[in-house]
Amino acid sequence: MNELQELRIEHYRGRAKNAVQDYLVHKLLYPKVYLDADWDGRKLDVLAVDRAGVGDVHGVELVFWQPGHTDNHGYSHYLENAVASAVTEFVGFQGHFRYLTVVCTEPKKQQWIPSPGIKDQSLAADGVGRVGLLYLDITEEEPSVKVLLKAERFRSSKEIVELADRFVAEHTANWEFREEL
Repeated sequence: MNELQELRIEHYRGRAKNAVQDYLVHKLLYPKVYLDADWDGRKLDVLAVDRAGVGDVHGVELVFWQPGHTDNHGYSHYLENAVASAVTEFVGFQGHFRYLTVVCTEPKKQQWIPSPGIKDQSLAADGVGRVGLLYLDITEEEPSVKVLLKAERFRSSKEIVELADRFVAEHTANWEFREEL
């Protein structure tokens, strides 16, 4: 990969994080949003803590849809495998809401639709919680997030609450609501 391709990928990654941040800012109530967060040893592309840092924890990871081989439906086997793997790995995330965002880097590409297997796999083992799947065409002039599979709240725990309190106290948010004095 040459320097120009690497720069383009970094631009796509940055624009995708901004689009997801915008989605969460409009979805949540006064969130604190962090980009490139290290959450209890796990790297997240976007992390949001709702209600000015004392509410539910929302974690987002990006999965890039690289141009490549496609199957009979025009979808990349790479993408299906990458999403399936990411959903499996997200089980260990200590947070209330979990989202995977499929980022399309190829103009005019047909929107990816998750397979029934991935939909089933996105559910928590006990049925309380579901990993949300979002879609983002980064090649658009103003990229916007589309919900493919709505996230459902996972169980809370004392550990999640303590992690959130500690994280918010120790890190500066990339975006937060601030009242005028």
